[in-house]
Amino acid sequence: ENRRMSTKIKDHYEVLGVLQDADATSIKKAHRKLALRCHPDKNIGDENAAETFRLIQQAYECLSDPADRKWYDEHREAILRGWTANGTSLDVDILFDVVPFMYAGCYSGYDDENGFFGVYQTVFMKIHEAEKEGWVSEGNIDDMPFAEIPIEFGFKNSDWDQVGAFYTAWESFSSCLAFAWADTYDIKDAGHRRIRRAMEDENKKVRRVAKRKYNEDVAALVHFVKRRDPRVKAHRVRLEQELVAKMEATKEEARRKKEMTQQARKEWRQQAEEQMVLTEEEDRAAGRIRLADLEDNYDYGFGKRGKKKKKKKKQHKNDIEENKEEEEDSQHDAKELTESNQMDKNEYPQDHTPEEIETYSHNEFLDQEFSPEDEDEPEDEPDFWRCELCRKDFKSLGQMENHLKSKKHKEKLKWQKSKN
Repeated sequence: ENRRMSTKIKDHYEVLGVLQDADATSIKKAHRKLALRCHPDKNIGDENAAETFRLIQQAYECLSDPADRKWYDEHREAILRGWTANGTSLDVDILFDVVPFMYAGCYSGYDDENGFFGVYQTVFMKIHEAEKEGWVSEGNIDDMPFAEIPIEFGFKNSDWDQVGAFYTAWESFSSCLAFAWADTYDIKDAGHRRIRRAMEDENKKVRRVAKRKYNEDVAALVHFVKRRDPRVKAHRVRLEQELVAKMEATKEEARRKKEMTQQARKEWRQQAEEQMVLTEEEDRAAGRIRLADLEDNYDYGFGKRGKKKKKKKKQHKNDIEENKEEEEDSQHDAKELTESNQMDKNEYPQDHTPEEIETYSHNEFLDQEFSPEDEDEPEDEPDFWRCELCRKDFKSLGQMENHLKSKKHKEKLKWQKSKN
């Protein structure tokens, strides 16, 4: 006996109050407005509030999904005319028509026998029976390839292993029937062998098209049902919660390991410091002195440096700066030579020999050197060293020495000698 999907079928667009060509934004705004206004909590005492709200939710679920909306637009006229739920839209009695059940109006709620679980338990069972009957009617004596597929749809409290296995099997559904009823030509009418072969080829193409269309309809039904199955939604929420919990546990484990590493490093440093103090005490008790505790007051030939001795790293940096300055000055070599020539006429007496000039420029920065009797008296280094020949100042003794060995200084000294 045929049962109608609903006593009064309403158009989804009419329920939301939008046009058929409305965009997604308009549909979303209309749904939000109606959901706030028609929610059962705001309409206490209205017996039709729950049913109205359910229709609003069904309409929005269908029209908000592009695939569902496309399918609804294609079958809208048939649905509004009152599609029956036992497959009257097919011309073949063997197959069970699944298209009418891809509409949310074919079930009411999730609890009673006409609800979600009761309706689709019957639907999948009918599909399986139609496959079995068609397989036998086609004269097959072997076991049906589709015989082992699960047909128990289950209920609201069914175990997820059963639900997951059900959807996994039906998502790979492929009909085992030959679809011979879709043939366009009857090969008995063929008068010639060549015509018969042409008819057979055309019939095979039509069968493939019909079979593919039916498989797509079943796949669409499975997708439609799975998208609205509360067990699937609950499983997704549970998976998301487990993922969040796993991520939190991973972060907590990383934080704990970091704290343990920091604590171990702190303890190691404390032990190292205690061991260093103990070693120093043992050295003092034994009368040993570390080289690091000695002050460097040795005179290296250019005055006592004492505590102002430059570190090698800093000295290397100063040398790099001096070389960089040498490269920059090379761009103005001609100009400096001219200026130096004019200044030399005033600075140096004309009767000085080149050897005297070289001696002067080389030894002038040594004027701060101490005499032998002042070796024990500490004295600070000069603030800078100066080459009068090149008229340049240097911040350290190392820079001055590098300058005296530089090619530019030697060229200027040679030029001065040749001039005199």
